[in-house]
Amino acid sequence: MSDTKLPEGIRYIKDPKLDPFFIQLDDYCYAVHKMIVSQESGKEYQSTIGFYSNFDSALRAIAKNQMNGKSYESVNEYISEYKEVINKLNSLPTI
Repeated sequence: MSDTKLPEGIRYIKDPKLDPFFIQLDDYCYAVHKMIVSQESGKEYQSTIGFYSNFDSALRAIAKNQMNGKSYESVNEYISEYKEVINKLNSLPTI
């Protein structure tokens, strides 16, 4: 019998502050997913954003994805939106 620890299973972090994103975690990584509603069928599905080795990287991926989802008319508009996203994520408890 091996001393290697088996994974405990998949767990989720689903917080309204992350919506429409959620984090799936296991013993090895954090996977960021985004819930998307198809414009054609109206069905909801999840899109995988990426896999990260730590929680902070997963949160940064969410922030980056939120910022890259649209165009901006000015640097000031981008910075204002960026500050909003960061403040929202910073309101989460830190580890």
